[in-house]
Amino acid sequence: MNLPSMDSPGGVWWRAVLWGPARLFGVATAARARAYQRGFFETVRIPVPVVCVGNLTVGGSGKTPVVEWLAERWIAAGRRPAILSRGFGRSARAPALVPNRPGDAPPSVESVGDEPRWLAGRLPGVPLGIGADRARSAERVWEEFRPEVLILDDGLQHHRLHRDRNLICLDARLAHGVWGEGRSAPLLPAGPWREPPSALVRGDALLLTRAERLDPSQRENLRQRLSFFSGPIGVAHYRLRLRDGERAVPASEMTGRPVLALSGLADPASFEEGLARLGGQVVGERFGDHHAFSASEAARAVERARREGRLLITTEKDAQRLPPGFPAWVARLDLEWEDTAWTTVVDSAIGSNPSAS
Repeated sequence: MNLPSMDSPGGVWWRAVLWGPARLFGVATAARARAYQRGFFETVRIPVPVVCVGNLTVGGSGKTPVVEWLAERWIAAGRRPAILSRGFGRSARAPALVPNRPGDAPPSVESVGDEPRWLAGRLPGVPLGIGADRARSAERVWEEFRPEVLILDDGLQHHRLHRDRNLICLDARLAHGVWGEGRSAPLLPAGPWREPPSALVRGDALLLTRAERLDPSQRENLRQRLSFFSGPIGVAHYRLRLRDGERAVPASEMTGRPVLALSGLADPASFEEGLARLGGQVVGERFGDHHAFSASEAARAVERARREGRLLITTEKDAQRLPPGFPAWVARLDLEWEDTAWTTVVDSAIGSNPSAS
C-alpha cells in the first residue's frame, strides 16, 4: 500500500478523516497483544529457535534483505534454517511448502508471492513455508523439514507463534522523523504505523535500515534519541548492484544516463534515490506494493523507456512479477553494516536454543 506524503495537503486531509478508524485500530491491536501476553489465547511453540524479523510499519522497511542475511549467517554457522512468510502478492490462498532443493525450478509468484520467490532464488537449500497462519506454517515446516532455526519474516504482530527473538527493522528516515524531529506516527489506516512507536519495547534488537538516506549527524542524533531502547541498535546501508542479464554492471555505466525506474514497492522513492546515487537521471514508473504487472503494463514501460531514450531498470523483487526475459536491468539490494552491534543478538540466537530453556 502506498500512502500519500504526510506533509502533503491531501495527506493531511486524508489522515484527519481516518483519525477515528485509526484510534479504533490502535485499541483493537493493543487489546489483542495484551490478550496473548496474559495467556487468554493459545501460543504455539516449535522445538527450535524462532527468530522474527518484523517492523512497526507497513512495507518499505527493508526486511527481506535482513531475512536473507540471517539465513546466510546461520548456514555459515553450520545450521539448517527455514523461512516462514505470509506470501504477499500471491494469488493462491492455500498454504504452501517449498522444499527449495538445489536445482529445483523456482516456485511461481502466483503460489508463493514475490519476496518468497526472490528468497528461494537467493537461498537454494533453504525451505520455505507460506501462509497467513504463520503458526500453522511453522508446524508444517517443522514436521516436513526438521530445520534447526525458523526465521519468521514480517511476523511481529503474529502473536500466535512464540518467538525467541524479535528483531525490529525501521526505516532510518521514518524513525528520524518521529524521534529526531518529533513528527506524529499515525496508525493504520491514517498512516503507515501498525503499532505505536512505544511498541519498540517488544524488540530484542533494533535495526535502522536504509541509513544512507540520513547524513552522519542525523544518524548520530537518532541513536541518541533512541538511547531508551534496551537492546542493541544496528545501522545498515542498502546498496544497489546492477545486472544486465548475467553481466554485473559497473556503477560507472550509470553516470549521467537517463533512467526509467519501474517498481511496485511500498517505498519507490528509496529505489529511485538509490539509482540517482549511482549517477542516473531518474524518473519513476510507479505501481502499488506487490503489484501484479499485466502484459500491457510491462509493454507500456518498455515503450516509454524507448520513446524517452531512457534505460529501463527494475528491482529484483519486481522482476519476480514481470515476464521472463523482460528487457530491463535488475537492481539487486545488498546490506552493508555500519557497525557490528546488531550481530550480537543474532549470534546469541545461533549459539543457543532459547526454546529449550
